[in-house]
Amino acid sequence: MESATLIRVPTKEEVSWDRRRHVRVRLAADYDVRVEVVEGAVFSRVEVVDLSLGGLGILIEPPVDNQQLGALIELRIATPAAEPVRVVAVVRHRARGVCGVEFQGLSDVALGALERVVGELLERGNQA
Repeated sequence: MESATLIRVPTKEEVSWDRRRHVRVRLAADYDVRVEVVEGAVFSRVEVVDLSLGGLGILIEPPVDNQQLGALIELRIATPAAEPVRVVAVVRHRARGVCGVEFQGLSDVALGALERVVGELLERGNQA
């Protein structure tokens, strides 16, 4: 008789953790990171829940409240240590009042600005 091989199935939390490629940070009140949705000539500030090198969590309120899954949005991100950068992101999820967007094709300048922000906020202990 052959012995059975047991396979461990990961929990939902472990699967979610494994899917994350980038550490997330919470923004700090005294560290001004400004994120705006760009719609033509209109720039609308959004409330950021968390930030990573891969994307953002944004509160679902105007102007992102009508964005559907898969929609592309343009963002302008201003950080304390760099000039504002524009990035394109795709809406990946909408749940519990938060819209999660994933950055697409970040430029070296944008990636450098985000690396500085994430690094500084991690040093402060703001991991999300």
